[in-house]
Formats: sequence, structure tokens, C-alpha cells
Amino acid sequence: MLVTLGALALAGVATGGFFAVQAMNSAAPPPVVASPATTSPSVAEESAVPPADLAGTSMLDSEQSDPQKLSLSEAFPKKKVSAAGTTFTRVKAHMETTCDKAATGAFADALKEQKCSRVLRATYVDSKRRYAVTTGLAVLPDKNAAATVDQAKDLSRNVWFRPLPGASGSGGERVHIAGGYAAGLVWGRYIVFSYATYADGHTPTAKEKTLPKVSGAFRDQITLVLERRITKG
Repeated sequence: MLVTLGALALAGVATGGFFAVQAMNSAAPPPVVASPATTSPSVAEESAVPPADLAGTSMLDSEQSDPQKLSLSEAFPKKKVSAAGTTFTRVKAHMETTCDKAATGAFADALKEQKCSRVLRATYVDSKRRYAVTTGLAVLPDKNAAATVDQAKDLSRNVWFRPLPGASGSGGERVHIAGGYAAGLVWGRYIVFSYATYADGHTPTAKEKTLPKVSGAFRDQITLVLERRITKG
């Protein structure tokens, strides 16, 4: 199903997962994720469902069953990762324990109200510096808190996570002001997110189909972090 910008549809599933992509305008000032373009490409919507057949998935539902604190080294174990057929290098990583500082608007308020304990973000850039991607996870006390926070997002109004800009010259310095595509997934007490942009900051057009694939691939990469947590018990 195709949806146009300004009519963002989210695919809700029984597990609480979602996938959505949203075109953004690169003209918005930092530090807010850029505003919707007045004209934009249609974008595809797909469901993203955590593996229902993976034994022990319920351990992610609360901090009582999943007490180990998530660290930057666990969330982003490799400096280089492969996504959508391209190799990316991490240019910056950061853990924010005051979660609302890593988000905007009502979404930031919801993170605070639902007692988010940390937001872990990292920004990656490919070797040719075509793409810059911020990806990460937010950690909530339980699955109900994560679902409540998720309901507060509004990608068409920049109400979500803040992209994490890299240092000047890294290729990731424009990620917080560039147009791009967002992808996310709610699994247990975690919110997984990804925001893919062009490193030069230009706004995606209808002919440019790569960013949704890049954003979705990074979402899937971070989801593997949670799968490993489950399988290691």
C-alpha cells in the first residue's frame, strides 16, 4: 500500500511492532528532525514484526524479567556494519539517560512520563559518504510504557527521536537537518528506531528509492541486538 506524505499510516501488529517511512524536508533548522516537504514522493509502508516464534520473547516485556542494563557496546558492537548491500562506519555513539533530550515534543514528554531510562543512539556513514543514518533504542520499564510512548510520535510534525549529528567532516554532520526516512519497531519494553538521510543533506525525491531500504536495514540490525539478548537468556 502506498501512502503520501502528510497521511502517515502505521502498520499495527499484535506484537506491537511497526514500520513506517516518512519523507522529510532538509530545510528545517536544527535540532528538530526536518519538516515535511510540500511536495513529496509516495512511500511504501510495510509491517515489521518481531520474530513471534523466537522462544523467550516475553523476557523483553519488563525490567524485572530483563534486568541487565543495555550498554553502548551491546547496542553497537561493531564499528563497521553492512546494511542494504553497503558497508557503514560508526562516526558517533551516545547514551542519553535523560531521555527527553534525545527526542522532541510530545514524544519527548512521553518518554519522561513513562520513565524511560536511556536512549542509545549511533550515527553511521557509508564509505562513499552518500548516506548518513542515526539508529538506536529507547529503554522503557515495561512493554505497556513502550507502547504508550510510541503512540505519542508524529513523524509528519517532527515528533520523534532526534538524529545524532557526527563531527564536522565525518559525513554525519547533517543528519539532524537533512531530509530522510524513518523506520521503527516496538518490541517488549524497547523502541527500535532508524533515520536514514543523504549525507549531503539533499531532500529525497520520488526517483530515489534507496533510503527506505537503508533505514529498514538498520532497524533490522538493531533488532538483532534484542534477539541476541533473548537467545543468551
